[in-house]
Amino acid sequence: MSILVTGAGGFVGLNVVERLLDDGHTVVALGNRPLPQIVRDRFARRPGTLHPVTADVRDAAAMRAVLKDYGVDRIFHGAAITLGVAGTIAPATDVVDINVVSTAVLLELAREVEIARFVYPSSTAVYTGYAFDAGPVTEAHAPTPTALYGFTKLACERLIRDAAARHGLSAVCGRITAVFGAWEHDTGARETLSPPYQIARKALTDQPIAISRGGWRDWTSARDVARVFSLLLTRDTLPHDIYNISLGETWDPALLCEALSARIPSIDWSAGETNLSYNDDLTRKRSALSNTRLAEDFGFRFMPPAEAAADYAEWVAEFGAAGFEALESR
Repeated sequence: MSILVTGAGGFVGLNVVERLLDDGHTVVALGNRPLPQIVRDRFARRPGTLHPVTADVRDAAAMRAVLKDYGVDRIFHGAAITLGVAGTIAPATDVVDINVVSTAVLLELAREVEIARFVYPSSTAVYTGYAFDAGPVTEAHAPTPTALYGFTKLACERLIRDAAARHGLSAVCGRITAVFGAWEHDTGARETLSPPYQIARKALTDQPIAISRGGWRDWTSARDVARVFSLLLTRDTLPHDIYNISLGETWDPALLCEALSARIPSIDWSAGETNLSYNDDLTRKRSALSNTRLAEDFGFRFMPPAEAAADYAEWVAEFGAAGFEALESR
């Protein structure tokens, strides 16, 4: 298959590209800046074929050329600005332009060139109103976004559902929860990097780490998120058009500190008054998203917390501070 991945240089995008290459696909990795050399070097060893492309995802003519030149038959549209609570990294007009307008452009092109599958990474931000409910949040919960980022994600879901209904486009949305793991880095398009990323960077530079006694979330490995999206891109038929992507339980980032301690003996960490940035109300327990639909439809299994933490700790120790610096250099 020839698969276009937009936002390919971002956190989730890099994991999706890596997974698709591992599965032997041809991947057109599109971003607004070239892929870092460290990414190109590592991905060149994968079984699939990588075509890095730099283009503006809102440019219909450029995107039409990409789809036709590379014979693209499936699209993963991951380009987005992940605006946080503070809303300081971009004006609202830019967020709507990148997040929503680009989706409308690609949906029209998907109809025009008869794309076989359109996959969109949505977000738990559409469930904000249920963030601290007692039970797991399922796909049956009505969306309740409360801020601009969530509004744009819900708007894109609606655009995609409309395109599917009117044009017969095979399309699906995956609502991502608290993703963490390999390839997370500062692209300038996410307002707050995850606490697990912050922990990893401090561990590699011998800075003290103070984690909150709160901050439990359904931290879900980026590798698992990528495996889900690979599945949604390549399965012949999909029973549903919306899936939650979450391991289904919450856990304490202290587990990651312990996993890193086994690989980076110099790590200095404690729990208490934190020196990490969080997006959550740390005095309340966050709800997990339910993954029952994924399990029932595909038999999908997520890595449990200890396995996911150990997997990331191993990647961090191998990638090293120099790897992060090369990845994040502009």
